[in-house]
Amino acid sequence: MYRIGFHVSIAQGFLNVFESAKLLGANCCQIFTHSPRSWKFKLVSEDIAKTFKNMYRQKDIKPIVVHDSYLPNLASNDLEMREKSIDSIKKEFICCNRMGLEFLNIHPGAHKGQSKEKGLLQICESLNSIKEHAENVTLLFENTSGGGSVLGSTFEELKFLIDGIDFNCGVTLDTCHLFASGYDISNRETLENTLSHFDKKVGLENLKLLHLNDTKGELSSKKDRHEHIGLGMIGVEGFNAIVNHEYLKNIPMILETPVNEKRGDIENIIFLKKMIET
Repeated sequence: MYRIGFHVSIAQGFLNVFESAKLLGANCCQIFTHSPRSWKFKLVSEDIAKTFKNMYRQKDIKPIVVHDSYLPNLASNDLEMREKSIDSIKKEFICCNRMGLEFLNIHPGAHKGQSKEKGLLQICESLNSIKEHAENVTLLFENTSGGGSVLGSTFEELKFLIDGIDFNCGVTLDTCHLFASGYDISNRETLENTLSHFDKKVGLENLKLLHLNDTKGELSSKKDRHEHIGLGMIGVEGFNAIVNHEYLKNIPMILETPVNEKRGDIENIIFLKKMIET
C-alpha cells in the first residue's frame, strides 16, 4: 500500500496531527517537534506523548517522521555550535521515543571550510556521543543539494555517515536535492541508473524515506528550490517513473512542495496519485 503524505503543522497541538494529515488525503506525514528556526526546545510532556503514542498505534497515519530544526550543524568546528546541535538532536530523540515515533530525519551539516572528511567525522562523533538516547529511533540522513560547504550531497558521503554511526540509521532521498546535486531522475532510464548507483554505493536497503519535490533548478545547479510536482525540471515523466517504480513504491513518500497560487497540498497529492498505475 502506498504511503504518501506531507509535512504537517503542530500549531494546533501534537494530537491534531492525525486529523490534519487525513484532511489532506495523506496516510503518513512529517512534523517538527518545535519551531524549526529557534533553539528553544520544550520537550513534549509525558502525558501528551502517552496519548499520542496510543493514537499512533490506532490511526492509519504511518509513519510519522520527525524532521529536526534548521539550526543544528553537527559538522561545525565551533564548539559552542556543535554542543548546542548535539543537545538539540538529543532532545529530538527523547521526543521521538516518548511519542513512539521510529524515524528522525536530519540534515547532516556543513563543514564551513574544514575538509569534508573532518566535517563528516565530526558528525559521526557528535551523534555517537548521544547514541544512548536513540533507543528505538532510526536516524535518517537526508541527502542535500550540495551548495556551499553542505555535506551529504553525494552517495559516497552518505555511505561514510552510515558506516560511522553506532546505532540504527538510514537515508532519506529528496528528489529536488538529488537532481540539484547532479543525479538525473527525470525519466525511467536515468532513475534506474541513479538507483543502481545508490545501491552500489549505499545499498537500497538503507533507503527508508523519500521527500518528493520537483525543482526549479537545472541538473547539478546545487540550488535547493522546491517546485510543485511535475512543474519543475524533474517533470511529469520523472515523477511518473518514481511513483511506479517497483522498489520505490514501497517507500514512504513525503511531499514538501510549495503552497501558492499555482497549487496547494491537496492539489499536489491528487496530481501525484493520478500518476499511479493500477
